[in-house]
Amino acid sequence: MNSTTRNRRKIIILLALALIAVGSPHVACRPGEDRSEPGGSADSRPAASETRPATRPDGPDVLRLLIWEGYAPDKYVREFEKRIEAKYNRKIKLKVDVIDGPEDFYGPIRQKRADVVTLTHHHFKDERFNYIAAGLLLPIEAGTIPNLKNVMPTLRQADFLSDGGRRYGVPICQGPYGLAYNAKKLTAAPDSWRILWDPAHKGKYVLGGNEYLYNVSTAALAWGYPDDTITSYDVLNNEDFRGKLRRLAVGAHSFWIGQDTADDLSGMDLAAVWGDSLGALRKRGETWDLARPREKTLCWVDNYAITWALKDKPFLRRVALEWINRLLEPDYQVDYIVREIAQVPITTNIAAELTEAETRRLHIGDPDFFTENRILLPTCSRRDRNGLQLLWKNAMKGLPLRKENR
Repeated sequence: MNSTTRNRRKIIILLALALIAVGSPHVACRPGEDRSEPGGSADSRPAASETRPATRPDGPDVLRLLIWEGYAPDKYVREFEKRIEAKYNRKIKLKVDVIDGPEDFYGPIRQKRADVVTLTHHHFKDERFNYIAAGLLLPIEAGTIPNLKNVMPTLRQADFLSDGGRRYGVPICQGPYGLAYNAKKLTAAPDSWRILWDPAHKGKYVLGGNEYLYNVSTAALAWGYPDDTITSYDVLNNEDFRGKLRRLAVGAHSFWIGQDTADDLSGMDLAAVWGDSLGALRKRGETWDLARPREKTLCWVDNYAITWALKDKPFLRRVALEWINRLLEPDYQVDYIVREIAQVPITTNIAAELTEAETRRLHIGDPDFFTENRILLPTCSRRDRNGLQLLWKNAMKGLPLRKENR
């Protein structure tokens, strides 16, 4: 073999190795490295690795979940993996990663480093991300999620999930930023958010310290601003409202961060909460409940969505749909959503699984409860979001977030 032939062979081998490296699903993508956008251009076509199963030669297919903490409990993950293997005679592994804030979804989704995600309702069409308009999520046909028929109609058909007649997410859990009250401290349930401005309760309530969207919008509801203006910076940026917001912040005993806990609320009169603390408080002997203020209550809905990373991976896409369908079954909605994390179920076929107390507390069987008592936090423009954050920052000026410093 002469030197020219050897050199040619070396070049061919090196080129082959380079092509294998480029196509390998195990090569990590550096932040910002994948600049392709969804669409029809040559640059946005799936790479070779996107057309092959996300699997290792020596291991199972891997479905990558990037979610809010709590939405893929280990018990259900392991059970689901066994269910899929039995059904398809094919091993599957759910790789679960959790995020700290909504901004943490965008990079991994855009760079195809996440297959399934949990997005809160007002993030689907948030102009910071444009998940639907940019083609970063795959449409979900109703027939591929049999349990979708059991999701409450108001949320099953919600506009925030749809565009152009196509659905891009499936609700999985909901909850309020609710007005909680201590029944041992108050003889009757409060009927208005304005109770937080009552001097009798100054220093006896707690708020979410970082929940600026909810705090500002709730204050706007309390003081009579129309529903369609509660996230408008231009409307709320006036001396009177800024003064009321400052009074709300100054009057708080303390602030919880991330999730409300029993320690945050214990001994207080009132609180604005997600509700995580209420079950633990009841176990301590403190009877807390959620009020039904006449101004209504802001709420959130978390949803599972499938990203464009699975566009050319039919098996993993099918597994993703089955995982979402699994979480709409009564045992998950009751045993986990209701009893484990003390949130609100999304389905309507669970009455037989609930106690009488749970049925009353969750208003199961009252089809009008959601529309009459809840307001989905609107999707904010970038300007309004920044403005509301500034309003809350100014209201909190000089106030420490931590209880021990107050």
